[in-house]
Amino acid sequence: MSFFAVVASIAVKRGGAFAPSAGTTASRFARAATGTINFSWQQQQQLLLPAQYQNQRLSARLLATVAPEAEAAEIVELPTNDNDQELLRIRHSSAHVMAMAVQQIFPDAQVTIGPWIDNGFYYDFFFPETTDPESGETVPARKLSEHDLKLIKKAMDKIIGKNYPITREEVTRQEAERRIKEINEPFKMEILDGIKTEPITIYHIGDEWWDLCAGPHVESTGKLPKKAIALQSVAGAYWRGDEKREMLQRIYATAWKDPIQLKQYKKMLEEAKKRDHRVLGKKLDLFSIQEDAGGGLVFWHPKGSKVRRLIEDFWKDAHVQDNYDVVYSPHIANLDLWKTSGHYDFYRQDMFDQMDVEGEQYQIKPMNCPFHCLMYKDQMRSYRDLPFRWAELGTVYRYGMS
Repeated sequence: MSFFAVVASIAVKRGGAFAPSAGTTASRFARAATGTINFSWQQQQQLLLPAQYQNQRLSARLLATVAPEAEAAEIVELPTNDNDQELLRIRHSSAHVMAMAVQQIFPDAQVTIGPWIDNGFYYDFFFPETTDPESGETVPARKLSEHDLKLIKKAMDKIIGKNYPITREEVTRQEAERRIKEINEPFKMEILDGIKTEPITIYHIGDEWWDLCAGPHVESTGKLPKKAIALQSVAGAYWRGDEKREMLQRIYATAWKDPIQLKQYKKMLEEAKKRDHRVLGKKLDLFSIQEDAGGGLVFWHPKGSKVRRLIEDFWKDAHVQDNYDVVYSPHIANLDLWKTSGHYDFYRQDMFDQMDVEGEQYQIKPMNCPFHCLMYKDQMRSYRDLPFRWAELGTVYRYGMS
């Protein structure tokens, strides 16, 4: 459960006003309050709160997020890729149609990968620099805009309207290489090199477009509900996640089985924006991010500190009730510990640089577990002592991509 989801489930009088997000304990509470689950108010409090909090009033702002009975009937249970194969096929085929539309509008665009994701799909494109035929000057790579997304969606609708068959073809590796070289798609060649099985499978949209793909797909583009597909945003992404490689442009999109589901999903997004922790943190004076200190570093204000203390107390009480002992460990350790644990060899690219302390190399901790192993080894143990249940609210430091 996320940090702010817990806030929603334990918000008490004088606490922070946070709203539940999908899939959290708080959202289960919201469904219970609308009658989907028949728990009484007292039962809901017992499910959500430790005993010492149950007699305190939940935040009125939290309660305000619970839909009234009249609105509950309008809520649509959205399907997922895991429980609906038809939806998965729609999303996968929609990704191919979008890629085809992009290359129709921007012939210089090169496709890379386009998987389905939890709420839709995305596709990564590379736009190379070009040369102006008249002046001979270099033209920078195209940056997709909101206007471009509208053009792409219109082209997608046309492709869907033409009801092209989507067909599967098996070819040899050599044939796949020949076709990729013919259309000059170097990223596809890298993808082909990563495919270790044969035959190689290709999916075609009519005779107009194709891509390396394992499927599955719908039978034809006409099976796609164009009014249930929406292009959402453009973001940057490095090829293979490597910042030393080409910068790609990723188009995010969502696709559903019908317009009603799309409408419900958009409504969820609107509600999520209202509950954006970055907005609430500033509005409620809970925390701030001070750029003078560095990007992404959180400064907890007095009100936010109260909310944080409630969460930490809730966490500790829950663990103690389950027979865990709470422990604390240092924030740094000698580099040798991280070499012994394997972190240095396998994850050094995600760790901050070491620091020199009195002639020895120390590492700020990326994980807590090596410290707990040292604590366990501090004395002789017996199998009769097992299981050990230790928990720590430890601060770890990762050098990840922003």
